Amino acid sequence: MTDISRRGLLKTGGLAGAALLSGGIAGTGFARLAAAQDDPLYAAARKEGALTLYWGSYEQQTMEAIRDAFKAKYPGIEVQLLRQASQTVYTRLRLELQNGVAECDSLGTTNLLHYTELKKIGALAAYEPPDAAMLPTAFKGLDKDAMYHVGAISLTSINYAPGKVSAPPTSWTALLEDQWKGKITTGSPAFSGDVASWVVAIRRKYGDDYLRRFGQQKPKVGQSNVDTVTDILAGERVVGSGAPFSYTLTQKAAGNPIDVSVPTDDAILNLGLTGIPVKAPHPNAARLFTNFLYSREVSDILSKNYWPTLRTDVAWAEGRSLDQLKWYRNSGDDLAAEVAEGIAKWKELVR
Repeated sequence: MTDISRRGLLKTGGLAGAALLSGGIAGTGFARLAAAQDDPLYAAARKEGALTLYWGSYEQQTMEAIRDAFKAKYPGIEVQLLRQASQTVYTRLRLELQNGVAECDSLGTTNLLHYTELKKIGALAAYEPPDAAMLPTAFKGLDKDAMYHVGAISLTSINYAPGKVSAPPTSWTALLEDQWKGKITTGSPAFSGDVASWVVAIRRKYGDDYLRRFGQQKPKVGQSNVDTVTDILAGERVVGSGAPFSYTLTQKAAGNPIDVSVPTDDAILNLGLTGIPVKAPHPNAARLFTNFLYSREVSDILSKNYWPTLRTDVAWAEGRSLDQLKWYRNSGDDLAAEVAEGIAKWKELVR
């Protein structure tokens, strides 16, 4: 028996005794905790003792739930979470790289351009998380060198205030109608990868004339697409464009006056990505967290919060699935260039 296994048995044996005294731990939960205690990667990560996450994927509530579940499964690792807009966390990482500072262990953003740029300058470490095999087939192996992977699956749609909108817009083109002028809230592609993905899709579908006409609607432009929810609940706008499908449904389930309208001309599917900086100060903890993203625990959290799950064996909330929704995903070899061009056009035509 190895030293790691012997220590694991002693730890799990102690946990089992504590469970009996306190009335017991659910069988499945205890089995997972026991397995974690005997994981060599966990042992290495525990020696590091810390993990710093820079994440723009998922909203604060969901990321905090993932963080807390990780800490519960892997005690002894302190987790620092910086959850801000994708461009904000990416800019912070780039500044740290320029100044020779290493703080970030795990980067999660919704903009492919971030990862292609980091890969080009040799700033990402290769790692192949074993449970990523549970991802839907279409989302596996995004990078042939395994330097970034899917960390989130998001759907961009239209949200609205039901009490103030009797007939919400049912398509992206409907947002250009006169009745919505001065009533729209949106995020910015310069800060949000999901909004950047939406801009690329809109330009492919309708060209730059759409952005020009959308700018004439005088939308309130925030940063994250989550800002559309905040603006609607605050009564500042009644319709959100480029809005987060999952977070809106979470707020609706909590009893807030907001709802989703899935566009007839496609919800836009975007992939949040994750990677480990090559100079991560806690690389084993980063690998352990990457593995954890594809665990059943995380997909259960995602389902509870109305996000698409990362495992094919965990159902979405309310029985939803990609097969039930009309959606479009940007693809192609020149996608990074399209994102950059879309951001430039947005600044020119929408501001």
